Amino acid sequence: MATSLRARAPTATALDHYTGLVGRVLDVPVVCISLIDADGWLTTSSLGLPPPNAMLVAWAFLKRTTASGRPLVIEDARADPRVERMPAVCDGTVAAFLGMRLVASDGCVVGTLSAMAESPRRWTSRDLEFMRGVRGRILAMRGGTPARRGIPERTAVGEEGVR
Repeated sequence: MATSLRARAPTATALDHYTGLVGRVLDVPVVCISLIDADGWLTTSSLGLPPPNAMLVAWAFLKRTTASGRPLVIEDARADPRVERMPAVCDGTVAAFLGMRLVASDGCVVGTLSAMAESPRRWTSRDLEFMRGVRGRILAMRGGTPARRGIPERTAVGEEGVR
């Protein structure tokens, strides 16, 4: 079951729904969603790891997408020089990662969506499309309002994954 941290009830319930859905559809043991709502409240939902741990692992991976703005697709983290020395990879917590930032209409990063597996995995274009669909639903749930608090996006979000 997904768990939430510092949550507003409607947002937390919806994020828990999407966290569980991603876990089931992609058949992954770890999922993390974080979202800053239009009023500046941070809500997280995770499956497989406690929310603080899941957020730390997800952000450690997703900060590698800053320059490209594209989803991060890692099929074998142990063989990927960008992440092979990360503690979560070295200890076996994450061997495959698929994640993307949630970007508000004003270009500010307002959250993350991540799926992680404990063994290497080939992510398909269908997996990526599913995650894009979930991302769109989460952003729609948040509303089209600009972020009052968020991280300014340096580049536009691309449609291809970073491999």
